[in-house]
Amino acid sequence: MATAEPKLPSQLPITQPRYVGKDSPRMEDPLLLTGKVEYGNDIRTPGMLHAAILRSPHAHARIKSIDTSGAEKLPGVAAVLTGKEVKDWSRPVFGVPEGWTGYALAVEKTHWVGEPVAVIAASDRYIAEDALELIDVEYEPLEPVVDALKAGSPSAPNVLEGKDSNVAYDRRFVFGDVDGAFASADLIVREQFRWHRSSGNPIETCVCIADWNPFNGMLTLRGGHRSPHLILPALVISLGIPSQQVRIIQSPLGGSFGVKTFARYVVLIALMAKKLGGRPVKWTEDRIEHLIGNSSHAWDRHYDCELALKRDGTIAGMKMQLVDDLGAFSEWLAIGMLLKPLLCLGSCYHIANVDYSCKGVITNKTPQGPLRAFGLPPHFWVIEQLIEIAAKKLGLESNEVRRRNFIQKDQFPYVSPSGNVYDSGDYEASLSLLLSKTGYDELRREQQVARAQGRLLGIGVVSSIEPGLTGPPMLALASPRIFSRTSSPEGILLRIDAFGKIIAELGFPTGGQSQHSFVRQILADYFGVALEDIQVITVDSLSMQPSTGPISSSMAIALSGAVLGAAARLTDKLKRAAAVMLEASADDVELFDGQFHVRGAPGKSLAVAQVAQFMMARPDLLPEGVDGNPQATYVWNPPDRTIPDEKGFGRYSVTAAGAQHLCMVEVDPETGQVKILKYVMVDDCGVRLNPSVVRGMLMGGMAHGVGTALLEEYVYDDKGQMLTSSYMDYLMPTIMEVPAAEEHEMCTPSPIAPLGVKGVGEGALHTTPAAVLCALNDALEPLGVRITEAPMTPLRIWKALQGARA
Repeated sequence: MATAEPKLPSQLPITQPRYVGKDSPRMEDPLLLTGKVEYGNDIRTPGMLHAAILRSPHAHARIKSIDTSGAEKLPGVAAVLTGKEVKDWSRPVFGVPEGWTGYALAVEKTHWVGEPVAVIAASDRYIAEDALELIDVEYEPLEPVVDALKAGSPSAPNVLEGKDSNVAYDRRFVFGDVDGAFASADLIVREQFRWHRSSGNPIETCVCIADWNPFNGMLTLRGGHRSPHLILPALVISLGIPSQQVRIIQSPLGGSFGVKTFARYVVLIALMAKKLGGRPVKWTEDRIEHLIGNSSHAWDRHYDCELALKRDGTIAGMKMQLVDDLGAFSEWLAIGMLLKPLLCLGSCYHIANVDYSCKGVITNKTPQGPLRAFGLPPHFWVIEQLIEIAAKKLGLESNEVRRRNFIQKDQFPYVSPSGNVYDSGDYEASLSLLLSKTGYDELRREQQVARAQGRLLGIGVVSSIEPGLTGPPMLALASPRIFSRTSSPEGILLRIDAFGKIIAELGFPTGGQSQHSFVRQILADYFGVALEDIQVITVDSLSMQPSTGPISSSMAIALSGAVLGAAARLTDKLKRAAAVMLEASADDVELFDGQFHVRGAPGKSLAVAQVAQFMMARPDLLPEGVDGNPQATYVWNPPDRTIPDEKGFGRYSVTAAGAQHLCMVEVDPETGQVKILKYVMVDDCGVRLNPSVVRGMLMGGMAHGVGTALLEEYVYDDKGQMLTSSYMDYLMPTIMEVPAAEEHEMCTPSPIAPLGVKGVGEGALHTTPAAVLCALNDALEPLGVRITEAPMTPLRIWKALQGARA
């Protein structure tokens, strides 16, 4: 019997939800607060060895010879792995488009400073590190390619052998009548923007423990892997190992921000385990390795943009040309960050005519990899800055320009120019709430007084979209052979034990986003039990249901769907058993407030635990087709997705959360230092399963966005040497830079997603950089200064101020 998926919490089988939509306690917190979580680096296994990695000191060099004999003789060293063995035993690391990556170790040539050249396994990490110094490598330095704009020219040296250029991806997408829109425009604003690369920096770095059993061929992996779904294809493709011979046991994640895939290093440590022939080996990434050697860098972009408007401020069309420096390889799914803007080309605005060109080039830098928000923060900054520029030229207040171009409430579900669907929203009401809560008019008056005193105060008001649950349809534009599918499965196994307690089995670990907690909240309300009666566990890759895991702001959507689907299936099974106990037809039995009732006979009821225990105790009385196991599985998939056509028109995501932010800053004219005076957010992520968790994620995303806008930057010199390889130079925000922000809720429930939720995992990072950067340019506007390069570090601001004075 099919049960309709609840589209709001009020549709759950309970009089009033007790936990869903409430600030419920997180089940993850006791272990976190007491320091009892077992992270990857805490794991010890008998006979375990420790790995250390020798890395290239050159951005581009030929390996003429490598002598490992000195390292092999050091007491405590068990094995040394080099590029020759890696080439013999594996294929290049997985990436799309295919053919633009290298092996897990450098083979014959190195491609960036920090690329792995050799691996040592020893009895402890100290010996392994000492042994690295005994490896003798002779390099022949080659000319590095560092400038992304020059990398795409025919005269540039080729980074990868066998390629006739450095352009890994180059595509233009045109939607609507762009030429006509620009020909009829009253104003065209043009600007170039530069966004420098940064990365995610979780508290826990990457950890992998590999054990390859030489007798049964089973490869067992432990550590901080955020999703087997993301790692398994890389192992199967690179190692040629059958998927059923890989067992991935996941540890809790001490943060991720997208970087806990690290497929290159999983392959590499697995190969070392293969060479060791039965002894487990652990690699724990150190901080410098994370900064220079992991594929965690992202968004190294050059923009050339135009916005066409009518005299009344209506946006007629947009052109955006983008060149992204992918680094040495187009590794894993990094190219997807070039494509994700297709999901929300116009952000919150109705821009019917868009020309979007994106090019990914290869250089001698650290490869890009997935990073929280997956390529959208620079896109939203460019749009918002263009609106600010256009408003000033038109003599209009910028928020009025925004209002005139917002997608209106009655236009939802809204089909964007690229075919993607926004499920719901009320952007005008969100902006009004933001301006009201901040006292916007008074802030502008305060700014006028400050300017009269010579102070540099600026206010930025911006909008953005957070697409929830994206995946294969978008990636089909980069590799149709691999990604011509619409699925993003999320599965769960749900069972009730002999004592009436509920156990939910998931395929991914805890990672700070409270997914295990909201599974418990939903089940507690659905079955009318206490939170304490439910356990949520992570199972290994051979036991799990099909699962995509935490990626692309998907968990509130996909996991809610999986939990509700499994709960409905289990309920249908229990109903048939309850019908026997209640001597009624199964069609007349319903679950409500934790009791199975017979319609029309409210006095006859049974608790869920009673029915489950009856099923296990008296299988002889169960109806045909019902076994004695109160268990159900369910795999949820996004509805109504489509594969994009040859023009890139398709339905890519499920939900569209909306956000409006205000930032007020003051700039010190002598030093370029920035102080954030006020920060306020209005976020519409539909129904909030746990409001306190959402607030925490928004605050964390805001802090990440402040760092991205003001501080975090990987700097390379013209030889490809990284100049920011420690936290002395790669600066991240502290409590001194991150403001105490206000957050206000707007709620337009999703009509598509379960329980009306929308994705919010990447949260404020989409919007905060644009708010801070637009506020800074507003502060500098009286001096005739506009900075179009991010991050706007104190040095960049100081140089701009000096230029204005000169």
